[in-house]
Amino acid sequence: MNTASVFILLLLGFFILAALIGIRDRKRREAKERDELRRAFGSIGDKEYPEGRYSQLKGYWERHTRAFSLDDITWHDLDMDLLFHEMDRTCSAAGEEYLYWLLRSPALEGSERDLSEQQISLWREEEESLRLDVQQILRKYGKGGRYSVYEYLEMLASLPVRSLSKDLPAIVLPAVSVIVLFASRPVGVICLLLSLCFGMVTYFRDKGMIAPYLETVRFILRLLACGRALSGRMSGHTEASACFAAELSLMGRSIRDFERFQRGSWLLLRERDGSADPASLLLDYLCILFHLDLIKFGSMQRQLREQELALDDLITSIGRIDASVCIASYRKCLPVWCSPEPAEEGAPFVDYKGLYHPLLRDPVPNDFRAEGCTLLTGSNASGKSTFLKAAAVCAILAQTIRTAPAADYRARYMRIYTSMALRDSLQGGESYFIVEIRSLRRILDAARQDRENTPVLCCIDEVLRGTNTIERISASTEILHVLSGENMIVFAATHDLELTQLLEDDYENYHFSEEIVGEDVRFSYKIEPGPARTRNAIRLLQAMGYDKEIVRRAGERAEKFLKNGVWEKI
Repeated sequence: MNTASVFILLLLGFFILAALIGIRDRKRREAKERDELRRAFGSIGDKEYPEGRYSQLKGYWERHTRAFSLDDITWHDLDMDLLFHEMDRTCSAAGEEYLYWLLRSPALEGSERDLSEQQISLWREEEESLRLDVQQILRKYGKGGRYSVYEYLEMLASLPVRSLSKDLPAIVLPAVSVIVLFASRPVGVICLLLSLCFGMVTYFRDKGMIAPYLETVRFILRLLACGRALSGRMSGHTEASACFAAELSLMGRSIRDFERFQRGSWLLLRERDGSADPASLLLDYLCILFHLDLIKFGSMQRQLREQELALDDLITSIGRIDASVCIASYRKCLPVWCSPEPAEEGAPFVDYKGLYHPLLRDPVPNDFRAEGCTLLTGSNASGKSTFLKAAAVCAILAQTIRTAPAADYRARYMRIYTSMALRDSLQGGESYFIVEIRSLRRILDAARQDRENTPVLCCIDEVLRGTNTIERISASTEILHVLSGENMIVFAATHDLELTQLLEDDYENYHFSEEIVGEDVRFSYKIEPGPARTRNAIRLLQAMGYDKEIVRRAGERAEKFLKNGVWEKI
């Protein structure tokens, strides 16, 4: 065997070894990723979002608004951003935005539920291999950057569609110059040089203009690759193809609609790594002289505008699959949950068994049924606000992700509003009280808009706390009375025990209590019938270590006011 043969064999062996090492490393990375996904399933979300990404999750929701969705006040009152973060185990940008949309868009009576119970329960332990395959596909192709899925599209849409007439001269002029060469060589050479210079100058000018938009094109191509891979994996699984038949059909149609978009896309998105490969260099020069990649970009722009609905269907289908896996994971990390089917007829009601707040690590469950309005009393930190939030969050999760944080939950479909964690509006120049009465007014307006159909569940914490005692009690009585006459379930928490008497014909009274043992305060966090029987705020001062003289004098002053109806001066 001569030296040349030995060298060729060694070189061939090197390439085979390098390929085998590459395959081994890829399999190791995939195995490591599967282990990470396996451990993460059923645990609290800890995702780190690229800078600015979390604020852009509204993209899908803002473009797919329903007749009813959670408004910003309710969303922030209930700490839904934190709940979303704990729930979010999605692997794609489409999944993130679809999950956010889902949580802000409770299904109402007569509307189609967005995810079926079969779709969510598909991802059980027995189907771990399928789930891991799907998650790996979503993670590989579905990742976005800091922007919303739809911001990418808007960026591209903001650029005027590139007309073929802009690039036609780069092809026509050199061709004409070649023809002129046969008639007059000097003139033809000059024309050819001028046409090539024209092509180069306009190329670099226009290439710089479209460069920022190429990331959008890459993202769309990744979405199409994701849909193709998901279709291939799930179509071969009988149960998955049945559960997600509509989604797989939409993905297949979208991929077919974008065949021309994908064809030749490598011409536009080829990577230039500085290598001196003759074929790459030749292609670069051809693109520079004849605008081949610019022509492809203009073609892709036109096709994208023609297929906007198909792309939206693709995003929705990928988002649904990803969100369903995420919900299955979230269910696993909850101590107790149920999948209720809200009632569509009858008087408004809610019936909770073992209700708890999913953000609490060691919650105290409560059983409660309401067929009208409820007034909650009790001292600070006794559990009133947490109960209000738990009641509203349970209704939201039941009507969105079919997963209620309770042992059992039965209710009508409802529109959910809250007025709880309000603040002064510094930018708007509005005081707390103005912000509060605006918040309450929106609930009254919502109740009157659809009073004969979908009822309203509203949770109000400390009605009109931003004003003086006399006017607060008077106005609160009237507002809560009007609310009780609408098609509503109202939970209102207050420190004003006077309301328990003024509203006893409209509201059922319940309370939370505490026990003071020595200098320790013990809360049961259990809801109990009837109004609060004691005023413990002053006693809590003592339990928290305040000076005994302050506590004594405060107690005496309160007793004298209750007896005489007049406050004594200090």
